Amino acid sequence: MFDQTFKLKASTNSSSKLICIVEDDEEIGNLLLQIIEQETIHKAIHHVNARNALDALARTMPHLLLIDYSLPDMNGLELYDWLQSFEHLKHISTILMSARNPPLEEIRRRSIIFLRKPFAVTELLAIIKKLFASMDYKA
Repeated sequence: MFDQTFKLKASTNSSSKLICIVEDDEEIGNLLLQIIEQETIHKAIHHVNARNALDALARTMPHLLLIDYSLPDMNGLELYDWLQSFEHLKHISTILMSARNPPLEEIRRRSIIFLRKPFAVTELLAIIKKLFASMDYKA
């Protein structure tokens, strides 16, 4: 699913950010966590279901959400909508991942970035780098 040959470290000028991964497949979630922490200067946290993510994100301020569409307790769009009810999460960039065919029009309407599984590590890291570069530019 992932090509692990890519080596990209974020520029030392940018500060470390927190990425919240919500992925029910623990192997994939742990791999994403490992990739982010080894290939960037950023930190990541991993939740295996929407309920755990909602509980944790009520008290946590990540800089990016990386959400699987097919979660056991609700789909990724439903989780995104719930997270939008938290004032501190309303403007957080979100990447939705799926091997299935989620409702792309709904994803676009919410300004969510869609990443089809399987994807290359280089693609994910490039999206993260671009998002954080634009955040740093706006700040």
